[in-house]
Amino acid sequence: MAKHDLGDMEQIRAKLEGWLRLNLAGAENLKLGDLNFPEESGESSVTLILKADNNGSERGLICRMVPPESEVFEDHDLPLQYNMMKIAGENGVPVPPLLGIEEDDSLLGSDFYIMGLVDGLIPTDNPPYAFGSWVTELSDDERSTMWENGVATLAQIHQINLDGYDISGVPASPQSQSPVQHEINKFNTMFSDDIRDRMPPVVAQAMQYINEHAPGSGVKRLCWGDSRPGNIIWKDLAPAAVIDWEMASISDPMLDVSWWYWIDNILSVGLGLERLGGLPSMEDIYAQWHSITGLSLEHADYYDLFNITRFAVIIEKKYVAMGRGGAEPTANFVVPFVEQQLMKMSSI
Repeated sequence: MAKHDLGDMEQIRAKLEGWLRLNLAGAENLKLGDLNFPEESGESSVTLILKADNNGSERGLICRMVPPESEVFEDHDLPLQYNMMKIAGENGVPVPPLLGIEEDDSLLGSDFYIMGLVDGLIPTDNPPYAFGSWVTELSDDERSTMWENGVATLAQIHQINLDGYDISGVPASPQSQSPVQHEINKFNTMFSDDIRDRMPPVVAQAMQYINEHAPGSGVKRLCWGDSRPGNIIWKDLAPAAVIDWEMASISDPMLDVSWWYWIDNILSVGLGLERLGGLPSMEDIYAQWHSITGLSLEHADYYDLFNITRFAVIIEKKYVAMGRGGAEPTANFVVPFVEQQLMKMSSI
């Protein structure tokens, strides 16, 4: 899933080499080796792993591009991603070294940016890390420490003071609307008629609830968007770099905290496994985040329903893409969680 058909890879390599020679200080003699894709992560955007030799000094680089076709996102705002990492890094959040961005798509057919390769480990997406990975090889205490460090970093993002930064291009709701109305609008577009027709009625019911009960109050903070362990490079059980900012916005940060829990829970329990030992419960994750930020947990149930339903729709869109390649339809494993959460919400 992480590989993309970009055309002539040697031509791309040569063009990137030329761009790096012009745009990196002291890189006039830089040479690039073969381009590689990550094998187990990085589905949303094109990620190319580069090995650069600059006068005998080797360095790993990462190039991020817009994919020729996307299963989930309609738009890929690479300058937004780059700017969000820049802001986060200036406020102490670990991010990769940012080396440059090219917003003209005439060179490679896509705008792109270049980062330094960060040493560390990434929890696998294919298959999900709960099925066997370096994460499963940790002790319960080590996984507990890892998760607590991840939540602390998430809280650090939500405490960034955006005063003085140009955030005019970051998705946000008007002051008069719910802090997450822009996210709901985007979600409504994602829940197109063809997706609606494929899914059980309970998903449409959940969508109706989400639209009719959007929180009218709540704080607005910088949100990472795709806040999950697989979008972090880990070293010594702590985040070494927070990556993949495609879904960044100004929203109620409970969106991030809820996604952190549910993406892990569904990709283990929803696929027939138990959650890995040592991982904090949802209540403990939310309590840790609240103790650091002091921010409200008032609308947690709503954001849980939002995130679970959104994940069900994302999975269905992936199934549609797989079906174009001849794969057999599969029951959406996220839908039972939608039903459970909707029943919980309806009883409140």
